[in-house]
Amino acid sequence: MEKVVTPHGSPAFELGAVAFTGVAHVVFQELGAKGFFIVLASIGWVTYVGWQVWHRPDHWRRWGFQTDNLKAALIWPTIVFVIAMVGMLLIAFSYGRDLWSAHIPVLLLVYPIWGVLQQFLVQALGVSNIVKLFPQVSSWSVVLIGAGLFSVVHVPEGWLMLATWLLGCVFIPSYLQHRNLWVLGVYHGWLGTFFYLWVLNQDPWIAAFGT
Repeated sequence: MEKVVTPHGSPAFELGAVAFTGVAHVVFQELGAKGFFIVLASIGWVTYVGWQVWHRPDHWRRWGFQTDNLKAALIWPTIVFVIAMVGMLLIAFSYGRDLWSAHIPVLLLVYPIWGVLQQFLVQALGVSNIVKLFPQVSSWSVVLIGAGLFSVVHVPEGWLMLATWLLGCVFIPSYLQHRNLWVLGVYHGWLGTFFYLWVLNQDPWIAAFGT
């Protein structure tokens, strides 16, 4: 017997919760509590994922937590990742940025976890639910809307807003085609690590946690 989907898993509820998380991100960042927000949001959304999967195990794969299509899902994001890394490295050399910091090894392990969670919110709960709620909207419009919303939550960092918009424009079509969050999340985390260091000239760990 199929389990009944609770209203708390409805597209409208999930999209609203994602929007609330985005607003909270802006607020906590303005308060200088970005690290606290990351921890709080991670606990809250991991709990939600666990609760939903416990009720509907098929959600796990449907959301994009799968590995059987890794080869196909890797191709385009990997090309974009390499191009972006080369571009950021050229910027770092041009402006004399530090190419490494003591926190980078930890960030390369930890930031992808936050990257997977962000991609889950943007793709599985954001873009997918926009498609469900507004089926008349074209695919490219969905891409632009999703990328725009992803960019807006990074106000007021102009360069970060531009970078996340471009990332959304590339990663959203990849997700709609392959539905693989692991690839997008890992690359998100690695790109974010070096974007902060090489482009924004900030240690991302210090930017989030202050130490």
